[in-house]
Amino acid sequence: MFDTVTAPLVAWRTTPFTETIRLVGYDFTGADILLEVRDRADGGALRAHLIEVATSSAEGVTRVVTIEDGIPVTTLGIRINESTMESMPTANEPGDDVELRWGMHITPSGGLKFMAFDGPFTVKASVPA
Repeated sequence: MFDTVTAPLVAWRTTPFTETIRLVGYDFTGADILLEVRDRADGGALRAHLIEVATSSAEGVTRVVTIEDGIPVTTLGIRINESTMESMPTANEPGDDVELRWGMHITPSGGLKFMAFDGPFTVKASVPA
């Protein structure tokens, strides 16, 4: 059984966002993975829609499943491109950070979809380079 993990993510507006998640004891070979960033929980404007991609240089989620000491490990790589980060909403007050929400659904092969991750997604105000 997988319990939903509440995890805050922090991203800078002017750079690509990357994050790696290791799930020890889980083999999600063949699973469908969907990650979204939205204005608020239970809806709001869709700010990023990520599906599985083949390479870590593409915007989306990569998945690698390995066996370590006889235990399956699924490693998920998340990438949101700089152009997507720059298009995130700005705060009402210049220079303030923006608080959004993110969530990741996993649908195991032959299984039921579940919410694997959920939490705040903070877009940090920054100076363009």
